[in-house]
Amino acid sequence: MLRILRRRLKYVVVAVIIFIMLIWLWNDISKSNETQVLDVSSKLEPTLTVIVQDFDPNVNSLYETVSSIAGNFTHITVLIISKDLPYPPVRIPKHDNVKFFILTTDVRNSLNVTRPELYVTSNFVLFIPDSAQLSTSFLRQFENFVASMDEQNNDIFAIPVGNSVLKCHGLIFTVRKWTLELGEVLNTNRCGYVSGNHGILLRTKQLYNFANPFLTPTFMSLYIQLSQKYMKVVISHEMMLSQLHSNSKLDPQLLWQQKQYYNQQLKSLYHKIGVKLVIRDKKHEDWYGCHKESNRCFDTIYNSMPEYLYHDRWTPPCCLKNLRTCAKYVFNILDKCKVRYWLEGGSLLGAVRYSDIIPWDYDIDIGIYEEDIVKCDPLAKMAQESYVDDEGYEWEKAFDGDYYHVQYSETNHLHVDIFPFYSKNGIMTKNTWFKTHKQDTEFPESFLKPLTRIKFAGMEVSAPNHVRDFLEYKFGKGVIESPKYPNAKLV
Repeated sequence: MLRILRRRLKYVVVAVIIFIMLIWLWNDISKSNETQVLDVSSKLEPTLTVIVQDFDPNVNSLYETVSSIAGNFTHITVLIISKDLPYPPVRIPKHDNVKFFILTTDVRNSLNVTRPELYVTSNFVLFIPDSAQLSTSFLRQFENFVASMDEQNNDIFAIPVGNSVLKCHGLIFTVRKWTLELGEVLNTNRCGYVSGNHGILLRTKQLYNFANPFLTPTFMSLYIQLSQKYMKVVISHEMMLSQLHSNSKLDPQLLWQQKQYYNQQLKSLYHKIGVKLVIRDKKHEDWYGCHKESNRCFDTIYNSMPEYLYHDRWTPPCCLKNLRTCAKYVFNILDKCKVRYWLEGGSLLGAVRYSDIIPWDYDIDIGIYEEDIVKCDPLAKMAQESYVDDEGYEWEKAFDGDYYHVQYSETNHLHVDIFPFYSKNGIMTKNTWFKTHKQDTEFPESFLKPLTRIKFAGMEVSAPNHVRDFLEYKFGKGVIESPKYPNAKLV
């Protein structure tokens, strides 16, 4: 009996050992397969999604462009993207690998209809202009190029279309100042932006680094957004796209329409991303902000903090420009009338620090001797009633106190504030005070006897004497060397 039990135990032990060996062998095979899968996935063939979104609904080659790519290369997905439903309507090729997206919200559609990025399953994305073409030779160039790329290479590439000569330019977008600088041609291959007919190739993972890759005009939008990532674009000499040939030539009227359409798109882009001033080649200025016939760029101010400061931006350059114009106009009138006036508050601070308006200020403050109002017809008239003068400036009494505004226009309420002071036992005082302005306080008249001149906003204007002492009397010690926002704690 004992012998039988020993024999059975021996069989059980052998079975257990065999079972353990089988489990070990299975795990080893699984790991081997997993490693093999990982190795294969790391060497995947480069795949491509093509995106077309810069096309003029009036004049385009969209149907021919997309048909040629989708019909000849069925493994490539082509995404056509439009901000709005194109009008006049455009023809869209009916291929399984073509998808059309309209980004404007339509309550009848679902979310994925306006999300083109959900349909990008390739590891590379190619943005092309209307009429650019893919060829078999380009795909070979693309595959060879990707195969030779360093895995750590995160460059974005500009690919010429046809015989187009690409030029490299500098680009700086200073978000805080609402200013875009487009530079001259650079002798380098790493560019802020590229001119000439071209496409843009990037990795799909880079697509998600953009705030919005589907803004138009596509290429300028991508270049501006790239500047915020401190990334440059490299002109490719290894790849070239083909050009769709057309026998028809556009007449001057259609060419003009195309240019107008592009400029409208560009203006819309600047509005969306907050560009108010474009400086080209360090000398040409294009303004996209407010003007005399428009509203100013910001709304009502609360707690002395304009909304743009909460967005980490300063006063839009158009507003600063218009403020300077308004200030010069007022100063010239006061000087002509021999009215005793002086820069007050933040405006005087700006004059001492920058010889200009503080970069985040939104108005100009001056004080005047109340008794001098009668010397100057514009002031005397304003004290009686609001009016608009022959130059379109609006003079009005403030509704919340005993002081005055000179506004840039009836529509654009950028303004100069005029505060009337009077002397009382050698102390300058006034009838209206602002509790939220700590610097709004009485001061010795000796600071105004005599008045001095200081550079401000491109001219010399009247100011108190001993300016540093005057400012520190109002704001506190070290105020000139310590710039800060009015309510810095809120930001």
